[in-house]
Amino acid sequence: MALTSPGVEVTVIDESFYTPAEPGTTPLIVIASSQDKLNAAGTATAAGTLKANAGKAYKVTSQKELVDLFGVPTFKKTASNTPIHGSELNEYGLLSAYSLLGVSNSAFIVRADVDLDELQGSSTAPGANPADGKWWINSGSTAFGIQEWNGAAVTTTGGQKFAAKTPIVLTDADISKIDNGAPKTSVGAIGDYAVVFETVDGSGSFSASKENATMWYKSAGNGSTVTQGNWVKVGSNDWSASHPTIVGDTFSATAGNFSINGTNFTVSGTLDDLVVAINGAITETQGIVARNVSGRLYLYSDGSLDDGIGDSSKSNAIIIDDGLSSPQITFSELGISKATYYGPQLHIDAHTNVPEFKTGDTTPRPTGSVWVKTTEPNNGARWRASKWSAATLSWVAYTAPLYANNSSAVYALDKAGGGVNIPTDSIYVQTNAEENSGYDTTPMTASFRAFRRAATGVTKITSAVVDASTFTVGGNTFTIAESIKTSAALNAGVSVSFTAAGNANDASLIAGAINSAGFTNIEAAVTTSNAVEIFHKLGGEFRITDGTNTPIGSAYTAYSINTGLGTANFYAAPTGASENYVVSNWKPLAADNFAASSNAPLAEPADGQLWYNPEFSDVDIMIHNGTTWKGYQNYSSGYANCSPLGPIVSATEPNATTGQSDGTALVDGDLWISTASLEDFPTIYRWDGNNLAWVLVDKTDQTSEDGILFADARYGLAGSTGNTAATIKDLLTNDYLDPDAPDPALYPKGMLLWNLRRSGGNVKKYNNNYIDLTADNTRNGDEAMTSYATDRWSTQSGNQEDGSGSFGRHAQRMVVTQALKSAIDTSSEIRDEETRNFNLISCPGYTETMSNLVNLNIDRGLTAFVIGDTPLRLASDATSLLAYGSNSALVVDNNDDGLVTYDEYLGAFYPNGFTTDLGGANAVVPASHMMMRTIALSDQVSFPWFAPAGTRRGGISNATSVGYIDAATGEFQTVALNEGQRDTLYGLKINPITFFNGVGLVNYGQKTRARNASALDRINVARLVVYLRSQLNKLARPYIFEPNDKITRDEVKQAVESLLLELVGLRALYDFAVVCDETNNTPARIDRNELYVDIAIEPIKAIEFIYIPLRVKNTGEI
Repeated sequence: MALTSPGVEVTVIDESFYTPAEPGTTPLIVIASSQDKLNAAGTATAAGTLKANAGKAYKVTSQKELVDLFGVPTFKKTASNTPIHGSELNEYGLLSAYSLLGVSNSAFIVRADVDLDELQGSSTAPGANPADGKWWINSGSTAFGIQEWNGAAVTTTGGQKFAAKTPIVLTDADISKIDNGAPKTSVGAIGDYAVVFETVDGSGSFSASKENATMWYKSAGNGSTVTQGNWVKVGSNDWSASHPTIVGDTFSATAGNFSINGTNFTVSGTLDDLVVAINGAITETQGIVARNVSGRLYLYSDGSLDDGIGDSSKSNAIIIDDGLSSPQITFSELGISKATYYGPQLHIDAHTNVPEFKTGDTTPRPTGSVWVKTTEPNNGARWRASKWSAATLSWVAYTAPLYANNSSAVYALDKAGGGVNIPTDSIYVQTNAEENSGYDTTPMTASFRAFRRAATGVTKITSAVVDASTFTVGGNTFTIAESIKTSAALNAGVSVSFTAAGNANDASLIAGAINSAGFTNIEAAVTTSNAVEIFHKLGGEFRITDGTNTPIGSAYTAYSINTGLGTANFYAAPTGASENYVVSNWKPLAADNFAASSNAPLAEPADGQLWYNPEFSDVDIMIHNGTTWKGYQNYSSGYANCSPLGPIVSATEPNATTGQSDGTALVDGDLWISTASLEDFPTIYRWDGNNLAWVLVDKTDQTSEDGILFADARYGLAGSTGNTAATIKDLLTNDYLDPDAPDPALYPKGMLLWNLRRSGGNVKKYNNNYIDLTADNTRNGDEAMTSYATDRWSTQSGNQEDGSGSFGRHAQRMVVTQALKSAIDTSSEIRDEETRNFNLISCPGYTETMSNLVNLNIDRGLTAFVIGDTPLRLASDATSLLAYGSNSALVVDNNDDGLVTYDEYLGAFYPNGFTTDLGGANAVVPASHMMMRTIALSDQVSFPWFAPAGTRRGGISNATSVGYIDAATGEFQTVALNEGQRDTLYGLKINPITFFNGVGLVNYGQKTRARNASALDRINVARLVVYLRSQLNKLARPYIFEPNDKITRDEVKQAVESLLLELVGLRALYDFAVVCDETNNTPARIDRNELYVDIAIEPIKAIEFIYIPLRVKNTGEI
């Protein structure tokens, strides 16, 4: 501004324009990896692997940052820890980025939207991760602690000892083997034990009524009340009656009297007569069954005996004594001694409390008695419970000890605090879950119920708001039994009474009655809303027995596990308990819909989830009958005799006389799918019954009656079961078609249809609501689809360009490359050259993406150089190299069979490298893995316009050898390219990486994939142009909106000449010329607001061919 009084004004005009330096060697690396991986520390999910972040461009500046964002690079291994070279699930790009960042300080990483974990082989359809907090009881690894007693004499092998028993475990996955909660009679053998975890009802939903795990025994029967082969619940009356309490010696008595529990029996005939008499006299009253077993008297007790002769210590006993009249029996002839015999007993206790079953003990028990050992030592129980963590994507294990009830658990887990210190989500398993006891018709049984600690602090229940109608007017009573921290059992219970007036003040009356009853830990209070809180201040347990006018049941509602409704912490007591209600911070795990299974539970597959089925033997082939597609054996009467299990899948040729799956002779139409070469799978043959020969089916023929079509057709046997896998055998005689099956009108009679939906070896995707229930199925007789299953698996891996199917690693690879190409083609972030400045581009391991990378570079204004790979399985012989490099197979895109992309800013390299992954295991890596690091190191000691090749700058530092993977064996074959092989590659514009003695591995080429011979057919020149394009763009930008006059033009020219002159000094250019004056900035151009700077450069070329003629002269001629 102008000064109005004396003073000084200083202004600064910045005319110090200069061209910023390039950022250095910064590549863009496009990768495929598993989704939701853990970070390097294993503490959280790596953010870069989240599905929401797929396609996002991350700038990574260190190896640590890389593994924190994307996890540790994974390379697959076999079960015996042998690396799987060339696996399509290896994280090539991630390992390449890690190697690069060891010598460079930045790279941009973009992860494609594909989860490599979903492409791991599974013969059964997968599911999605469970919901956060899902509980799982691992029934497969849980130990149940079953100890079976052998009451035989100690002199007998195993006598007077326990034997550990491993049960059959049945879960919802075995629902076909379960009937009314018990194993079906077809399961197991006599003497087996089983544990049943059945948690779902007929609709497949969790059913709280089935939450208990129950233990069963397969009975030999007793000839009367228990049938041989039936499963009986351990501890039940039928279980007791399955084991003889008395096993007599040989019966020889002819006359005499004896008594059983005070009832007289007279022997006057055969043993069978005596058995009839015993069973007729006391079976209905005292649960005793007699049986003739090979001339011996066996007596069984069902455990419901009362005190027999009035002595409670002899409960469950069969007392054999003298008769009540003469003559007396000779007991040696009866085969049974006069004594008291105790029946089978179920004992549930810790390993420290051994049951007294021995002959010399007070109450010896017979063979078959059971001790469920509730603690782990010496084959005791150990239940395995886990909870799914969405944060770590893993199952977190929880200790699940066994206790008799809630109060026992509280006492064991918090002796000092009485319950208040037990953390949330603690787990315990209750034994004898029904809480039955005694020798009666409801004895203690081996049933188990899991509980979770739902809350910490006080144990509290809150009633509904108390009003005039809550309680019955008059006297009301109930009893509360509470836990105290010095005892595992509840106290005897304290009676509470109050007189309800039939108004809101009744809340204060019941609370006051509780507080004045003399409890140790129980207190009550009235809330501001006039509800009554009853709580155990130590976080312990209490049980309530309702009395007169049932006031508790009137104010509180038992919590329903099925509906999730009711008063929190307030439950109906078990059926065998004497109380009515249980108040506890222990919540039945069933309320959380836990899963019990031997395998970790999964949710229904998410929409879009992938599945790679590696079962090449699963092949469903249909055939065209002239009208529609038919199950193969339904084509004709002759085809009905084809191999009974479907196409014969074998690496060796099936024999004509025994080749069918059942060993019978081949018939006309039999199919053989050869697995001799999985790289070329499938190779299909059809048996010609007339000429007795296998005829090759052309898998590329999708038009003639001798051809085969590859498409989705069906998965199940009907629309209603369309998402349930049918067996290949059943599909042979089934004609059902899904509505998306190929239109039969378009294909000739006799053509085969390889049903990709049900067959294995390919990659499928899960589709929710795939079926339109409002439409008709035109492929299946216009059948209405209202009752169809709505979801379907559909083939994601697609077919090859010749129409044949994609199988095995080719199917996996197709899915991965589709995702990578999509990431490259659709990402707007990596097209923003202003904020994401990179000058190298690579997608390590995937030659198929080469053209996509080139197009990305074009979209960005050719501001980077693309590093391309060659196939991992490309053999090094000149014939294979020539066929690949010249695309003799005429492939339409870059793949294992041919190279099609040409571009001046693309370089291809061969062969591949051999290195180690971060775990130290051997790994085969693509050529770009080596070249990105080599170029970065070259740039550190020189400039981008120096060739990153030769012994000075082309040394390979991140591989120990080079070669290729043998397609037949999967083994890595080391090669040292000879001059002929290098010549072949160079002629194909592929740069060789080879080994020289005394030098090591070296990149020995620097050709680009230029279409024409020009200066840009060399990498150093192409990278120089990339550098200039970037620098000139930065140089010219400050002159935008400047006056288009001679002063500006001269400034621009001077700036450009300064830049180019510097490059001459840096050995990038021989010479250059710059024009920016009136000759190229005509009035017309100036009127269009345009400024032209014409530049000509002579780039310095690298030496590639050195010729040294050597002349031999005679002595003295020089």
